[in-house]
Amino acid sequence: MNVRRVAALLLAGALGASSGVVARPDDPPGADDPADVLNALLGGLLGFTELTGPELQKEVAAAGGVPFKAEVRLDFMSRADLARYLRELFDVEYPATKAKADERLLTALGLLEPGVDLRSLRARVLEDNIAGFYDERPGRRRLYAVSADRSLSPANQLILAHELRHALQDQYVDLQGTIPGDVSDFDDRRLAWVSLLEGDATLVMERFLVRRIPGAEEATKLMGGSLPTPDVPGAPPVVRDQLVRPYFVGLDFASALLGRGGWESIQAAWSRPPESTEQVLHVEKFLAREGPRPVPDVAGPPGGRLVAEGVLGELLIQTLVGGAVSPAEGWGGDRYSVWDVSGRTLLVWRSVWDGDADRREFLAALHERLGAAARPERSGFRAFTGPGGWVRNVGELRGTIVLVAADDARLASEALGRLIP
Repeated sequence: MNVRRVAALLLAGALGASSGVVARPDDPPGADDPADVLNALLGGLLGFTELTGPELQKEVAAAGGVPFKAEVRLDFMSRADLARYLRELFDVEYPATKAKADERLLTALGLLEPGVDLRSLRARVLEDNIAGFYDERPGRRRLYAVSADRSLSPANQLILAHELRHALQDQYVDLQGTIPGDVSDFDDRRLAWVSLLEGDATLVMERFLVRRIPGAEEATKLMGGSLPTPDVPGAPPVVRDQLVRPYFVGLDFASALLGRGGWESIQAAWSRPPESTEQVLHVEKFLAREGPRPVPDVAGPPGGRLVAEGVLGELLIQTLVGGAVSPAEGWGGDRYSVWDVSGRTLLVWRSVWDGDADRREFLAALHERLGAAARPERSGFRAFTGPGGWVRNVGELRGTIVLVAADDARLASEALGRLIP
């Protein structure tokens, strides 16, 4: 597990449980505990039988149509152990410098309130929500169940079926090395990769459930894209969508690949994954290998230090415009750059669209999202003001949509002036 591919599993709402994301196996038993509800339903009413670790691995291999190359070691940990583990993980894989770069990006886009400590927020969400995971780091490569009594309860079996699929994926392709380490967790390229991995693992979990409970297939049809994306308590929409939506859109994507070419087509995608969340959301574009269009880099400001650059992509553009799907569907490509300028933050984000109508639809949605109160800037750009002294200039420039944002009005205006001929 790492903080980029979160091992927090969403289970079927149709089964009467919330999800592995909110099920805490060490919590005291109670009527409102989702894990207790799921265990009672699967074990008591549906006759879900116990399995050993090797038996569970054999079932997962059969459910997912791809054999394991080696046995996966299973260990247990308490929630206190998990808290210590996550602190170590964050120190290594999500240090303050990376978190601050993400904070500056998301705040500049208006996706995070100024002053939010993103690192602490993500650490809390993970600690509160993980019920099982696979650690793919070199030297680790081990499966963990968060369970104080060291038992494979029905809920744990479902969660570990999902996580065992990640262990199997890791035996065929380098889970950590496929996307460069300097690509942000909120970058479209990483989200596309995570969506493939999580969607595949969720699909295997479904098939595992169907094999264990005859007649369960109709219930599992309610999973995936047909369910609304659940909230993650205490997390803003962008953190929720980065954490949760890859499971849902990835499940639809993996199901489409399975229907077209069987498990072999999914296995092939591990080695040649989707290039963008656009390809995940529109499987025909993945099959046609319709990649993102290139967007030129923007020269940095005088004295500026680059702190982040990457691609936002269709999935998080939906988040940017308040969850609306249609304005993001005409996405053709984008690129953002974030600089530190004497302690201030400057973002320049450029996006290209499939056609004029798509570009206009997105621009109108972005204007609405940023708020009605705006003043004219120059060359058709509008300037929107926000909390923390943020100014966001939005407009069209040579067939692209441009957003220039800074926590200093003069810095934003000067950056826009350098872009406009």
